Formats: sequence, C-alpha cells, structure tokens
Amino acid sequence: MPTPSVLDIVDPTPTSSLMRYFAIALAIGFTVLWLATLADRKLLNPDEARYAEISREMLVTGNWITPRLNDLKYFEKPPLQYWATAVAYKAFGPTEFAARLWCGLTGLAGILLVGWAGARWFGRNAGILAACALASSLMHFALGHTNTLDMGVAFFLFASVVAFIRAQQAPINSRTERSFMLLAWSAAALAMLSKGVIAVALPGLTLIVYSIVQRDVQIWKRLHIVSGLLLFLAIASPWFVAVSIANPEYVKFFFLHEHLERFLTEVHERVEPWWYFLPLLFAGALPWTSFAVAAVIKSWRTKKTETPGIDIHRFLIVWIGVITVFFSLSHSKVAPYILPAYPAIALLCGNYLMHATPQTLRRHAIGIALLWAAVCAYLLLASPSVRIVPPEQLPAVLRSAAIAFAIACFGAVAAASVLSIGIRGSTNAPQTRLVAMVALAASAFLAFSILIQQADAASKTRSGYAMAEQLRDHQTASTPFFSIWTFDPGLAFYLQRTMTMMDYYGELVFGQKQEPEKALPDLPTFMRVWHDAPAGAVAVMPHTTFVELTEARLPMELIAKNSRLIAIKKPQ
Repeated sequence: MPTPSVLDIVDPTPTSSLMRYFAIALAIGFTVLWLATLADRKLLNPDEARYAEISREMLVTGNWITPRLNDLKYFEKPPLQYWATAVAYKAFGPTEFAARLWCGLTGLAGILLVGWAGARWFGRNAGILAACALASSLMHFALGHTNTLDMGVAFFLFASVVAFIRAQQAPINSRTERSFMLLAWSAAALAMLSKGVIAVALPGLTLIVYSIVQRDVQIWKRLHIVSGLLLFLAIASPWFVAVSIANPEYVKFFFLHEHLERFLTEVHERVEPWWYFLPLLFAGALPWTSFAVAAVIKSWRTKKTETPGIDIHRFLIVWIGVITVFFSLSHSKVAPYILPAYPAIALLCGNYLMHATPQTLRRHAIGIALLWAAVCAYLLLASPSVRIVPPEQLPAVLRSAAIAFAIACFGAVAAASVLSIGIRGSTNAPQTRLVAMVALAASAFLAFSILIQQADAASKTRSGYAMAEQLRDHQTASTPFFSIWTFDPGLAFYLQRTMTMMDYYGELVFGQKQEPEKALPDLPTFMRVWHDAPAGAVAVMPHTTFVELTEARLPMELIAKNSRLIAIKKPQ
C-alpha cells in the first residue's frame, strides 16, 4: 500500500475537491491557532517557569553540557528540550512563545504523525479522524500548550512505536524493515535525551507483554539490535558521557535518585493511590472518552485478518496498558506521565469512528452534548471557588468557561444532526461521518483554546511576572538579590537574573549541596550580609519572614508583594 501524502489524506476524487480545499484551509487555520495560543499567557510556577529559566541560563552562560537552575547544578532531566528552547530564545528572545515552542511543535508533530499512521494503516478518513481526535483531546491539547517535558518525550516515544510497527509490516530483512527499525531506535534515543530511561523501559515492557499475549517471538528477530543499539548510543550517549565527565556526581543522582528511588520510594513526595491514573486517563481523552472505550473493546475483540505480522490494534492496546500500569506502580505519580498513551488512543478512535454505525456515533455525540451542557449550566448557575484564580477575576473566568462549553455543546449537537441526516439516506456516508466528527473535534478544540486563555487569570498567584514588573525598576544585573527561604523560578525568568539563596532546598537541594558557597546557610548570616550590602540591594521572602525581620529592625523598605512573597530593598 503506497504511503499517502499530506494532500492525499483527504480522498482526492472530483466530487470531493471542495472538501479537499476546505480541509487544507482548516488545517492551516488549526496550525495558526495551535501556535498562536502559546504566546498569550504568563509562565506559571513551578514547572513552566523552571524549564524556561534553565534554558535561559544555558543560553546566557553558553554551557550546553551542565544544566543549571539559579546557577546551581540541576540534573533531574536530560537536556534536549533545554537545547531546543535555548535555540528558540536565540531566534525569538526569552518570551512565553519561545519557552513553549518546543512543546507546541512536538504536540503538532504528534498530531501529524497520528494522521499519517492512521491513513497508512486504517485508511485516509480514519487518519483524518485520528488526527482530529488527538488534536482535540484534553490532555494532549493542554500539555501541547504548557512548558513541561512531557510532550517532547511523548512524541519521540510514539514515533518509535510507529516506526517499529511500520518495520514489522515490511518484508523480512528488507531495506524498508531496516530503515524503519533504525528510525525507531533513533526516536527512542531522542526520547532518552528528553526524559531518561522510560525511553527504554516503556517500549521494552510493551514488547515483552505483547510477545506473551500474542505468543509472538518473531518481532524480536527483526529489531536489528546490534546496528540499532549502536545508533541509539551514538545519539544518546555523548551528552551523558560529557556531563558525567564534567560532573562525576551526575550518574548516581540521575540514575539512582531520579529513576530508581523515584519509582520505588516516596522520596519525591508525589504519592497517590494506585488507581490515580485511571480517572485521569478517561478525563484526558475528553471529548472522545466514550469512543475510546468502545474502540479499545472492539479492537481487542476483532480477529486479525491482515497479512501475517504484527497485530496493530493489540499492540496499541498493550502500549496503552503498559503505560498505565507502569506509572500506577510507581511511588511518584504526576498526571502528565500518561501522555504517551493518547496517540495510540487516538489511532484506535479514528479507526472505530469510520466503522461504527451512524446510530452508535449519534448516541455518543448526544452523550457528549449532554455532558458539555451540564458543565455549562453548572458554571452559569453555581458559584464555585477556584483557589488559583483571584476572586475578582473569577466571574469573568466562569463566563468564558461557560461560553467555551456552550460552543463544545453546539458542536456535539451539530455532529449528531449531521449523523441523523446520514441515517435518513445520505448517499455519501463516509463524508457524512467525516464532517460530523470534524465538527465535534473543531468545537472541542475551540472550547479548549478559549479555556486555556483563562489560565492567565492564575498568573497573579502562580506566576512571577507580576512581582517582576514591580521590581524591574528597583534592580539591575549588578544589584545584589537575595531569596530567603523560597525560590520563584518565574521571578528569575522575568527578571532575567539569578539570586543568592538562603536556606532553601526543595528541588535545588542537590545543587546547593554541590556548591554550598553559592548560598547563605541561615537568617543571621543573611542579616550580616545585608548590613554590608550596598544600598539598593533586594531580597524576596515569605510574609512570615518579613515580620520576623521587621521585629529585628533590619533596615529595609517594602517595594513589592503578592499573596506569597514580599520584596524589600535596602534604603540609602
């Protein structure tokens, strides 16, 4: 079966030429909106601001080997996203858009990859719907617009899965098999540089479980292990070797503390019940959750009929299951960990949407409409309290959210209506369901685009931007700047400078232990240093510390504050 081009994903028959041009326009509009929404929100603490600041310091110092946060060694994650973001800063400056660009681009690339794979394996229209399902899934959309490391690793992991499946479909020992397996190894290496050894653990466990379930050992004979492993090491190992030579303490911290201890112990204090990821898996697939459940059940029950080789449906289901179980067994649980499961869910959905009866699809669409309507009604009639949003901004946020869910509800109703027309005798059934499901996806995507803009309402309480604006005229690059019992990475990013820490560890505990001379040990030491500091020196601290220093009669002038921190300046 020839590989479909991007333009051929929509059936290029004379009767569908108008749809083809409409699809191209829709794709362009989607891409513009996807990227545009990266720029108009402040970076939130801790994750977004942390990774933005690490990349900024990497660019400023020119040290591309040793990641640093607040000028302290920071070895929790590998550097691929830091490198990419530093390059984006070089091109666009240290902005919110540049900080989120790598996540946005890899999220967009994941959608294109799912569309290509779906078109290749299940047909053109199934590929379109798989791409639409992923683009409008809550978890993929949210993390594609949030500066964390999860989207990059999810893309490369699934690229490795797609290349592996493609290799297994090729004739044994063919050039195509070898090329795609080497591509799979390369993608796994980039996943390793994105977030560590899950790049090996997740695909490896999936192969083991699939082999047991399907009683298929042939896939192990087609991995091109020698050449593939050499390529993997050639891509992934140079940085690990270089950083270990420059920092001998790296290997123990990264592989033992950040992987083994994170998985087996509660050292990272992210303990959740074993079922934590199950509701998240369903919620993250909205609005396609009911479709996804039906797709997984039907795909597992469907007997493989294609030529001998890998069972794509079952392999994707095993991939989803391995990810869910693996992270459920971990003692450190964070919602974005299950992101790599969603491209597989979207592929199964795309295939299901093209084969389910119109009546079944209509029932799903009506159920989705009722869900969105219930949420919309709740937002309009109730008065919920959202702690991360300032009270004065809550009414506007709720109104925008209600508008978003009303749009999503309208799209679901439109999809059900189109399917009803098809049931009553449309002569173009595939195009009918395509239009219906694209309408459902477009409305959800637009709703999520509106919702994510409201996240900026949390910037006053969860971003360092507002305080940075208050402090901008009070400090320069040469002004002594202290951070007492706290660290705000957003403040560092927006002021584009590092700070002298005092007795704060948290995520910087390792870095401060390695370079203790860069921090102050306690409050009395800070007070002595403050007395000797030049006029204009600045310090930020929790409110309780400010009270303590006021009682100690420390010479200071309050210059900025928010709900968490107070900033002072040493007077003339």
